[in-house]
Amino acid sequence: MARHRRGKGFSDEEKIQHIYQQFATLAYYIAIDVLQDKEDAEDAVQETFIRIMKNITRIAHPFSLETKNFVAILCKNISLDMLKRRKYKKVEEIFSYTPDGSLEPDSYDLVSGNETIRVIADEIHKLPDRYKDCMYMELVLEFDYREIAAILEHKPETVRKRLQRGKKVLRKKLEEKGISYEK
Repeated sequence: MARHRRGKGFSDEEKIQHIYQQFATLAYYIAIDVLQDKEDAEDAVQETFIRIMKNITRIAHPFSLETKNFVAILCKNISLDMLKRRKYKKVEEIFSYTPDGSLEPDSYDLVSGNETIRVIADEIHKLPDRYKDCMYMELVLEFDYREIAAILEHKPETVRKRLQRGKKVLRKKLEEKGISYEK
């Protein structure tokens, strides 16, 4: 006998079924919008519902606006995390580091084979994390500060300031080595 009432009285299994039926499409559209990749979006939706299943006892009303918002926010955050990991993986492929923090010689060829690029990459790597992450995302991955803010879940103004300060520190370090930095 199927229950059709909205609200309390659903078993955990019924809640999961209703939430999936109601919000899986919404979650997929959110994931595809963030990730721009069908397979990754499907993975994000799957991870969203796995996490929902783990926390199903916290959901009282599977049809509520609160539940819809929970699914949307959770899926968006999972998608942004996946995007962040994907972007960092690309950075790691370009800039592979040895345990002492210096670039491996093979990665020089991936970047351009240019000694100046190697020095710039080394100096970016030496920046404090709050600047380094933003600088990589802007200079290597070519994101603008608003995209970086979304990925790192910071305010756009915070990212803009970190980029500005990071560039100032980088410019100073490069000038000490006789390298002009204009970006």
